Amino acid sequence: MEMKQQHYAILKRLHHGASSLKRFTDKDAEVGNQGFHYLRYLNDLQNFGYALEIGDVWHITGFGVAKLAEQKPRVAKDRVAAGTTTETYDGADLKHGGNRVGASDFLKYPSKFGDNLTFPRTSV
Repeated sequence: MEMKQQHYAILKRLHHGASSLKRFTDKDAEVGNQGFHYLRYLNDLQNFGYALEIGDVWHITGFGVAKLAEQKPRVAKDRVAAGTTTETYDGADLKHGGNRVGASDFLKYPSKFGDNLTFPRTSV
């Protein structure tokens, strides 16, 4: 059986504790809009021995716990905007502070707040 993301999501929820089908379909947690598909996924997991229904409550089996343990964590890939970049941006070009000449001249003059003139704070 090829495990889909939904199968892993169910196993993770069952790993935290047993749950009834009603809790799955009523969207007890952040499950999106796929509540009606959970019975199918739960039946898949039961057919392959990863989950078990006892009464009206679903439980994870030892095989299900082992399947979760063998799942490799997903590594976040570098995001590429429209395929225009090839490496990760580190922002080194912003560290030089290359302002254009005269860009900070406004700091020489006070701002008017009501009837008061206030000079800009100088950074230390």
